[in-house]
Formats: sequence, C-alpha cells, structure tokens
Amino acid sequence: MSLVGPRPQVLADVARYTAEERSLLSVSPGITDLSSIVFADEGDILRGSAEPDQRYDRVIRPWKSRLGLLYVRRGKRFTTDLYLIYLTALNGVSRTRALRGVSRLVRELGGNDELQHVAQRLEPLPESLPPGA
Repeated sequence: MSLVGPRPQVLADVARYTAEERSLLSVSPGITDLSSIVFADEGDILRGSAEPDQRYDRVIRPWKSRLGLLYVRRGKRFTTDLYLIYLTALNGVSRTRALRGVSRLVRELGGNDELQHVAQRLEPLPESLPPGA
C-alpha cells in the first residue's frame, strides 16, 4: 500500500469490476486519492437508502472508478501525489476549496467536463454506469 493511489476495495466489489475498472488493480492502492476527497461524505450519501449497496453502485462507484482510472492513466506523478496529499489535508479545513482543487486537477489531467463537475460536488451526484459497462 502506498500513500497515494486508488483506494482498495473489498473482494466482493472487485469481483464486479468491469474489464476497464480492473486497470485500477495495476497500481498499489493508497490511503488517499481523488475519490477520497470527493467522496469523504460517502456515509452521508448512502444514509437512509433502502438499498445502500445498489445506491453505491449507481451513484458513487461509477465516479469513483472514473477518478481512479484518470489517476492511473494520467496522474501517477510525484507532483500530483504531493498535491493530492495537500488537498486531503485541506479537505479537513475547507471542503469547498479542496473540491475546487480536485476539479482543477481533474481538468489538468484531461478529465471531461462532467467528471470535473462531479468532482466539485455542487449538485447531487447523477446516476451512471461504471466505466466499461
């Protein structure tokens, strides 16, 4: 395990990965990453859901995987890792500023407008299919 990299998932979740999502397994998992900041409130997102696992698969997993894949493909650099560590610390002080920073980083790494928008978390998360589905 490293300091920065896609967060590890339980085996049951990994078993449901699409072929594209399996690319997340090509790097060491980390303690923090883009999605750790964007979904720091994962419990709040799922709270009150009659089917939290299904809600996770429709609302969190697709975006979490896209953010992880963006990091694996374009962002695995020392400077990016330092910036993610900074944004993780900033998230504890100013979530709004941290999310703006993540959105900027997503843009710099080549993430599309929708992923940038989701990373900023200004609106409820849209449902989606996981990458490669």
